[in-house]
Amino acid sequence: MLASALETYASWDLRKVAIPSRSRLYRLEPVGIGTPLVESLTGYISRLAEAHCVNPGVLMEKELATLVNKEYGGANLHRIYNYTTALNGSGVMAMDLVQALQKLTLRDDLGFLTLLAWYKLFPSRNLLRPIRAWCPSCYQEWYEKKQLIYEPLLWSLDVVKVCPYHHHQLIFQCPHCHQKNTTLAWRSRPGYCSRCGEWLGLILSQESANRKVLKKNELEQKIWAAKAIGELISATPYLNDALSSTAIALTLSKWVEEIAKGNIAEFARQINIPRNTVWLWCKGKNLPSLEALTNICYCFGVSILSFFTEETNNLYLSRKLVATEVKTTLRKSSKPFDAEKVKFHLEALLTNDESPPLSMEAVARQLEVNRRTIYKHFPDLCRAISARYTSYQKDCHKKIIEECCQEVRLVAFDLHNQGKYPTESAVSELISKPGYFRYKKVRLALREANRELEL
Repeated sequence: MLASALETYASWDLRKVAIPSRSRLYRLEPVGIGTPLVESLTGYISRLAEAHCVNPGVLMEKELATLVNKEYGGANLHRIYNYTTALNGSGVMAMDLVQALQKLTLRDDLGFLTLLAWYKLFPSRNLLRPIRAWCPSCYQEWYEKKQLIYEPLLWSLDVVKVCPYHHHQLIFQCPHCHQKNTTLAWRSRPGYCSRCGEWLGLILSQESANRKVLKKNELEQKIWAAKAIGELISATPYLNDALSSTAIALTLSKWVEEIAKGNIAEFARQINIPRNTVWLWCKGKNLPSLEALTNICYCFGVSILSFFTEETNNLYLSRKLVATEVKTTLRKSSKPFDAEKVKFHLEALLTNDESPPLSMEAVARQLEVNRRTIYKHFPDLCRAISARYTSYQKDCHKKIIEECCQEVRLVAFDLHNQGKYPTESAVSELISKPGYFRYKKVRLALREANRELEL
């Protein structure tokens, strides 16, 4: 009776359980993939570092530098300090870092936090701005709504000057310490200055000052540009096949046919761009910059996304664009070239001791005349102005190097007085421009200081 009351249980399965792979770093989810405000890769690194309770510089040096062991510096912030903007771009630096991060986090979507999908579309030069930019109103709004604070990729694009949601200019300088931030610094943190650590949220006086800078029509164009580029960013993960340099050449050729009846010279005059440049674009031999393509699309009322994805054979008829209308919209100026006025202005600049001197690009903007036209008429004066500007830039650079050397010397002595050995790593954490250790003169200044200290 006792034996019959005993229950029989299934035998245990003693086979080894398959355990999924574990990532070395947290599998932190990126913000906003598939939206205009997708997170930037450098911003993701800052959040990932914060999640591990370390500075981004430490995370890069200890975890990523070993995986990105390249001659250009790889993931060593001390060596790529002033080039970190390229980590969000479309080149090898972004590719290397994405691959390393994906290996450490086991994610496969970090490429969408960069412009890698655009590598065939736009030249990399001037695609990204060299310094950090942000919208204080976005920061403040996210903070008040208790949302995640992060760095959108849109803010890193050089052509984007205003926030598409709050309609004021992006900020490039901390309102507290009045310094600019690099795209990724040793102590970067979303929403905070990497120099002084202060909050970069909304400041009313700064916001109102920014709104007065742009005229209404200029502001409208920049808002349109920011929204159009944001639209392209949001669609990028789903349009890899459509985004190609061939599409640019094909669409521009159709526009030339529809708007200027196949006359490239006429089309070039209407958009105020040299004929040879447009010809090279249409033949697929060169690529227009993102800014140039944005300006053209704005003038024709076509979004950048539509430029790549929609059929444009009937553009001319559907939008009822005639040559005279396009000329009025696109041409910057139709006034004749006043040679005497331009010559007088150039000569006045050369006799003026104004500091800093202007570049020829700035002079051309002042005169509202194409720089090439000025060079054509007054090559000697233009070369003199350019030489003066170049000399000034070299003098400024030399002065900054000397100031940095003096700062390195003072920091080295201060560390020694504290009983610490003044290594390059220790000194770089305390000086204002640690990236300047890439210059031989700055490194020599530290060696000379150590010799004086008999180290």
